[in-house]
Amino acid sequence: MSVRNWDDVCEKVVVNNLCIGCGLCASICPHNNLRIEFNELGEYIALKQGEKCPDSCKLCLKVCPFAAEDQDEDTLGNELFSNVSGMKHTPETGYYLDSLIGYSTIGGHRENGASGGMATWMLETLLKENMVDYVACVSPTQEAGRLFKYVLVSEPEQVRSCSRSCYYPVEMSEVIKHILSNEGRYAIIGLPCFCKAIRLAMQLSPKLRGRVKFVLGLTCGQTKSKSFAEYICALGGGDPDCLRQFTFRIKDSGRPAADFGMKSVCRAGTKQVYENVVFWTEGIAPIWCNRYFTLNSCNFCDDLFAEVADVCFMDAWLPEYSSDWRGHSIVLVRSERLWSLFKSSVEEGSLFLKNSNIRDVILSQQGGLNIKRGEMRERYHLAKKAGQLVPKKRIHLCHSRVSFGRKRVVKMTWIISEKSGKEWILAKKQLPDFHTRFEPYIIHFRRAELFDRVSRVPKGIVRRLRRVLRV
Repeated sequence: MSVRNWDDVCEKVVVNNLCIGCGLCASICPHNNLRIEFNELGEYIALKQGEKCPDSCKLCLKVCPFAAEDQDEDTLGNELFSNVSGMKHTPETGYYLDSLIGYSTIGGHRENGASGGMATWMLETLLKENMVDYVACVSPTQEAGRLFKYVLVSEPEQVRSCSRSCYYPVEMSEVIKHILSNEGRYAIIGLPCFCKAIRLAMQLSPKLRGRVKFVLGLTCGQTKSKSFAEYICALGGGDPDCLRQFTFRIKDSGRPAADFGMKSVCRAGTKQVYENVVFWTEGIAPIWCNRYFTLNSCNFCDDLFAEVADVCFMDAWLPEYSSDWRGHSIVLVRSERLWSLFKSSVEEGSLFLKNSNIRDVILSQQGGLNIKRGEMRERYHLAKKAGQLVPKKRIHLCHSRVSFGRKRVVKMTWIISEKSGKEWILAKKQLPDFHTRFEPYIIHFRRAELFDRVSRVPKGIVRRLRRVLRV
């Protein structure tokens, strides 16, 4: 990044639209000069609330996953895991001790959790086995304007209410402040960028380093603003201004695992006025895949597999598993203690797990990898061309070339992620008005997709001819 002597995350990260809203900066600031709040687009950002920070501090910059320049997932992972016996490594996944696929056999975990219910099982088991006193996880709330938040849970039964995925902004400042002020043994589960921020903070804080016993990760393709849930609510016929509850992973026995639903509940006062479920194939897919309501910082993330977490959980998006509506989980294990826990639980019968080839693990998340690393260089180019600041990331891991046709698609998804949130607000969250305002962008996107497909035809013909000639 620039050689400018930045003072804090607000001047370097927030102003340049790179804040992911994790909250670590606000929780670790020794001067209590920062807070985390929603901006007008429904994104969490850091804001100043005190006097100007002293030049000698800069702790907030040192723990920010999009500002820290001295440490990346490679250096952090090397320090954490490289000396563990039997540890392996790939450029895509980072370090891993073992890769497993399966599900929890405990009633309710698989049916009510994301994929195979493995993350729910893990959090419950850490508490049951007295390996931690508290787990920090994301829970739905009854608060208007904030549907999910991080909470600290101390009883295994409480974990069930925190099941399923959450494609909604959350931040950790409150729970991290609690950990810093209260002794105990803690586990924290989060997205890759959150895990990185936690590890960076643990390096600087002996209290965090001593109290956080496990960092658990979830694969992540992108983070959405509040507008994503509001849009899905409107797509199902609800009023986003009355949205009070949202469930992101509804499983249906008549649909494959990938065609999950999202349920919105709208209320006016205490009276329920609307409830509906919209499934992936009913309009969610293009909104997700074309990067509507995606935070700008996600354009510069190169970590899909939560490389600094002790274990990473993900969906088994593989043909042999995707037809099972109940879901399967893939687990990358990096902790010897957790690997032993998985092994003993399989023997006891609370888990069904088998080894999975690491290439299959990578293949299961290939779509996310193509977006994160396959198109990263092109997004860097677009940002620099627009005069935008870009974070220091592992660009050497990203593909060196993007086809001419694909460049046009990347440019349009870049524009869609930038404009969709603004147009949603300007349309006052009214779906017909939003579609009308956004139609020009969609026309350009479809033209880019068509051009990309057509430009691939000659290459396909050449490949087929070569195969025929070999025969």
